[in-house]
Amino acid sequence: MAPTWPSIISMAKKSNSRHVRLWLVCTVLVSSVLSVEMARGCPFCTALEPTLSQRRASSAVTLLAEVETASAGGSARLKVHQVLSGDETLLAQSQFSAPLDLAVQSGTLVVLFGSDAADGEREWHAVAVDETSAAYLARAPGTDLPAAERLVYFARFLEHPNKLAAEDAYLEFGHAPLDVVAEVSPRFEMEQVRTWLTAPEVPGHRKGFYGLLLGLAREDRDKTANAELLRKLIVAPEDDFRAGFDGILGGYLLLEALPGLELIESRYLSDTKAAVGDVRHAQTALRFYHEYGRAIPQQRICEATRHLLARPEFAASAIIDLARWNDWQPLDEIAGLYAEPAYAEPTIRRAIVGYLLACPEAQGRQALADLRSIDPGGVAAAEQLLSRTGAVPQAQ
Repeated sequence: MAPTWPSIISMAKKSNSRHVRLWLVCTVLVSSVLSVEMARGCPFCTALEPTLSQRRASSAVTLLAEVETASAGGSARLKVHQVLSGDETLLAQSQFSAPLDLAVQSGTLVVLFGSDAADGEREWHAVAVDETSAAYLARAPGTDLPAAERLVYFARFLEHPNKLAAEDAYLEFGHAPLDVVAEVSPRFEMEQVRTWLTAPEVPGHRKGFYGLLLGLAREDRDKTANAELLRKLIVAPEDDFRAGFDGILGGYLLLEALPGLELIESRYLSDTKAAVGDVRHAQTALRFYHEYGRAIPQQRICEATRHLLARPEFAASAIIDLARWNDWQPLDEIAGLYAEPAYAEPTIRRAIVGYLLACPEAQGRQALADLRSIDPGGVAAAEQLLSRTGAVPQAQ
């Protein structure tokens, strides 16, 4: 039985308490052991820079101006056309000079975001615009409005012909909480989203989001068509890195639940020859579903993840996931990896020690004591690092 989106929203809201605390603990453990940054907002969007609206909200003043003259050193003489936020007196000033962090030519329209520096001077960040992107920002709702209301505006600009507006609209969705994206998802024509997902001209870094968006479909007709497309993309042979593939897998899990997991498990988790990039995408999709999905039993997700213990390149991240998810069933297997030559990498051994430290059962304490007797220095170093970061409790 496929999950309903209200049930997924329920999980997302539940994460504001216990799950958020678990996520924060995991973030510390992952960053200390693997130096991986966990995603905020959309879990399948690339590293996100601030949106134009966010820059406007955090700036002392935002101006739409035209470059009249520009020097080689970066200073420019500007004519103010509109004050988008902040000090309205600058409009009366009409013209002023400012150093810009953007190489521009005379006649270029720019949006200037001004912030007050500690020395009392104003610092400017410039973004080149045209009439379309300038109007897009001028009309964009402020960050003080409800998130869902704001996203309705930005949804109209996804894959807009204007590249700046299209990318900024994507960033707005990337920063948005998942339950808010789900609330807005009925506004999308799923046929259009399917086109975006397969169109070669759509930048690859946006396709993870579109894969997720297909997984949020509410109408049965759309669910069927979306699942067919996502499955086709999953089973298609591919030699190169697949941008956005984690979102495709995540969307498929939302639509197909257990059958979707079984497909991903057989192709990427239990297959020791599966491409490294594909397996990493599968891990991201499983973490997402474990956090927000409900139709697949969480223990079943743990079982699928355990396959990765057989591959040293994925062992550390898999062990961390299993610890986050309180899966202590493979404890003996994980403890036994410590002495295996193929698993001697420090990151793996720290993950093993962290797993045993986090385990609340006596079996975990005994396994840790056994490792101390085998490698007292190595275990002590791992414990010291993990306890210093606060990732796991001090060993008793």
